[in-house]
Amino acid sequence: MGSSLLTHIIKELKSYNTQVLIIENNDGFLFRKDVIEEFENNQIVVSIGNSITQRVSYELIEEHETLFLINKENRSYLEDIEHKCRRIDFFLDDFLNGYHIPTILKLPLKTLNSLYNTKQLKHLSKSATERVIAKLGNEEPAFNSPFNTKEFEDSLDIILKSNKIDWKAVSFICSEAISSCIGENSFSSVMKKVTEINTRFQEHIEKDYNHLKNSSSIKGPKIVSKVLDYIDFNFKEERVALIVIDGLSTWQYNLISPKLPGLKNENISYSWIPSITQLSRQAIFRGSNPINSYRQNPKSEERLWKDYWVKKKFNDFEIDYQYDKVNFANLKSIKRLAIVYKDLDDYMHSSKDYKDLLNLTENWLERKEIQKVITKLLSENFKIFITSDHGNIQAKGWRGLSGIEKLGTNKSGSRSTRHIEYSENWLKDEFIANNPEIIKNIVMKDRSIYFKNDQSFSREETLVTHGGAHFLEVVVPFIEITNE
Repeated sequence: MGSSLLTHIIKELKSYNTQVLIIENNDGFLFRKDVIEEFENNQIVVSIGNSITQRVSYELIEEHETLFLINKENRSYLEDIEHKCRRIDFFLDDFLNGYHIPTILKLPLKTLNSLYNTKQLKHLSKSATERVIAKLGNEEPAFNSPFNTKEFEDSLDIILKSNKIDWKAVSFICSEAISSCIGENSFSSVMKKVTEINTRFQEHIEKDYNHLKNSSSIKGPKIVSKVLDYIDFNFKEERVALIVIDGLSTWQYNLISPKLPGLKNENISYSWIPSITQLSRQAIFRGSNPINSYRQNPKSEERLWKDYWVKKKFNDFEIDYQYDKVNFANLKSIKRLAIVYKDLDDYMHSSKDYKDLLNLTENWLERKEIQKVITKLLSENFKIFITSDHGNIQAKGWRGLSGIEKLGTNKSGSRSTRHIEYSENWLKDEFIANNPEIIKNIVMKDRSIYFKNDQSFSREETLVTHGGAHFLEVVVPFIEITNE
């Protein structure tokens, strides 16, 4: 490489004389594909996935190799990794001192080398840095953070070979992959692997799901109907705020997590199946199995929330429920606070694909000022829980229902295109008899029919929806946030 920027960086990083180096790099320079390729040419293995994928890289490292575990957060690692590693922070500014770093961060390495060999005696502004670049006659291309598809697939394959699959680990790996690849060429490969994952997940829930309804909630709610029992058992004396974000998938949570304040304990739960709001959000606020006669609306939800906590000996003035907007007045007396955000689900239903929904999710986070809400609640000594009633799936149309097929449907009021509920069993039976080819892709329960793959009762080529039993709909985030 001659006298180059990366020669200097590699020499500096290798001088720590450790086989495994944990590097926190918030400016993102080390995430560049061309930088990683140069590292690999120097027998440096780079892992930028989540903690699970980095664990896999750690286990597979060869004796002659150096491993860089690169992240944008100060992550915690297992004790055996921490014991053998060294932690450092990396800033491009340390090697290209004097330039406006955001302006040069994505420049070609050739240009960066020229800047590296042109030392600055004082710190340049953005415009001054641009003038220096202009004199070099180079244009700035876009570099995207690379996604290692093979590492993603290998990590999942290791987990899937286990006698008991860790679905939390699978969910976190898939969530990071999806949120990283939306709009990229690697997205189709990721979703192909997710389809494989979903096949295994359907085997799992067919065997184990009903047991979750009666599972212990002491260590955590394995299903959303156990969320309130978990809070009640473990935090009787603490102030608790439960934030339910309608339609928040694990990949969307992965997208917004770095922007949320507080110390986060990240876990998962399962939505009620079929994953419609009428059942699953009811299950959260009822604190038990949902009932079919219930009609979903904020008033009904508030009544369930208050009834549960009154039965647990809380006074009515200590319980509050807020819908889609937050009012901090009279917060001092509140010990049990519920906040429901509905509009992310509306955005989901208006999206034709995950690329649409990604942009809408980022805008939603800023518009609703969730960070400020959490910061305020933490300052008032609330322990905060974030969860969702269901996730979502980028689905494809099977076909739309005919007028006759729609007769007697949607008794639940669900607007999902992956779930239909007939008012009479014979209507459901008639639909199945006329469409036997669909049987392998659906679940039939009582008078309901819902998809377990990625199809929908729609003519759309793609759409984002929920209501079925797909892995991405059923596994939802369950997050505890406390003061740091």
